[in-house]
Amino acid sequence: MSKTVILSDLHVGDMSDADDFYTSGNFEKFITFLEFIKNDEEIEKIVIAGDFFELWQCKVEKILQMYVDLWKVFLKLKETGKKIIYIPGNHDSLPFAKLVYKATPFPFGPIQLTDKSDINEEKKLIFPYYSEENLWIEHGHRFDKYNRDVSTLAGGSKGVLGKFIAQTIGILERFGAKDIDEQLEKLRAGIGIALSELKKKFTAPFYKIAGNLQSYVTPASKEYAGDYSEYDVEGSIMLGKRLLGTGMEKVFVVLGHTHKPKIEKIDKRIIYANSGSWVGKEPTFCIFDKEEKSICLCAWNGKKLIQIDKRG
Repeated sequence: MSKTVILSDLHVGDMSDADDFYTSGNFEKFITFLEFIKNDEEIEKIVIAGDFFELWQCKVEKILQMYVDLWKVFLKLKETGKKIIYIPGNHDSLPFAKLVYKATPFPFGPIQLTDKSDINEEKKLIFPYYSEENLWIEHGHRFDKYNRDVSTLAGGSKGVLGKFIAQTIGILERFGAKDIDEQLEKLRAGIGIALSELKKKFTAPFYKIAGNLQSYVTPASKEYAGDYSEYDVEGSIMLGKRLLGTGMEKVFVVLGHTHKPKIEKIDKRIIYANSGSWVGKEPTFCIFDKEEKSICLCAWNGKKLIQIDKRG
């Protein structure tokens, strides 16, 4: 077995309208995906690169209760000898990032929390990651100035704009305003007939402010105005140099967070990949082959794997 499946940004919630993993229809696809992994003898492990849980909008005890069938599949997967490694992101930083720091190795049922993390002692921040030889995996929110402070060791995430907006959207969705996150973006461009009905119930200034804030605080937004260079250039080079410093000739850096799947050769020695997400129409992930020294970006249509790109 030489392959590692890397996925991120499932945002598993409580099966309410605030649960994008469930409302996207990807829950059923993910079950078939795990069955595929279970039966593939070349796959050695799964690494979940952050935002596995949606803890900004949902309570972990409710998530575990609602997704019993998912945990059963994970248990069966572990029984085959495959490892499941979990790296907390920004939406599931508390309490899991602290457990990485204080309680690893910490088994979460069939899932193993990573035991690796970077600590920013000055700001009391923790950034969990996973690495082996020429591969580095983490969520990537350390490169997001609006969301990096959520990974605090001091307790709480007061003042983080991203969390505030996510919680606000979650409340609205639970009251029947489905897809409010998409509607906020449409409002900013002056689009959306359905939104006019919501405006009658809530004040227009709220939507304008929330829409503007969300476009700034999340790179997953369609209105994100950046070029992602803080992740696929600056971030990958910073992390890649750490692996190159150990004597590796070529290294692979995989992040999540942006929900934008891609593979890019940064230079002759660093290859960057983003695993995408499982909350959109096309779930994506990466497969790293340590023997072949390559990484491929793939999609899952519910029945089979579709290769999008490959670098090595």
